[in-house]
Amino acid sequence: MNQTTTTSRERANATTSIYYQTADRSFSESRQRLISYLIKLNNSLNENLVDLSHALLNRFCDSLVDYLSAGHFRVFQRIALMPTEYAAIEASTRTAMHFNDRFGQLQDIELAQVKAALENLAQELSTRFELEDDMLGGVSN
Repeated sequence: MNQTTTTSRERANATTSIYYQTADRSFSESRQRLISYLIKLNNSLNENLVDLSHALLNRFCDSLVDYLSAGHFRVFQRIALMPTEYAAIEASTRTAMHFNDRFGQLQDIELAQVKAALENLAQELSTRFELEDDMLGGVSN
């Protein structure tokens, strides 16, 4: 192999590595933003702050969709998922999208309904976060 080919391959590998680091960082930031809005929304629901809850619900749903997209397009496409992992990711994505479809564009919200659905979603997301950590930990090792 000549020097030019080796140098080109090294540059390509470095570029790929930078892309994956950026994608991982972007995904992590998206997840942290989602968690932050989840906590803020839960607190506002607990305090029965309707206007604040409505505003945070919209931001939470936007962050939820961003997080799901980041996972799908930046992370999961580059990992060979086991069938059980894929099924778990798909199930949690369906639950999250159902939440978004149900509450994302509401003009009037029923706090008790949102709170119950948010609790269910939070449990689903917690399980997903653990699965993601396990999958991504295996990739980085």
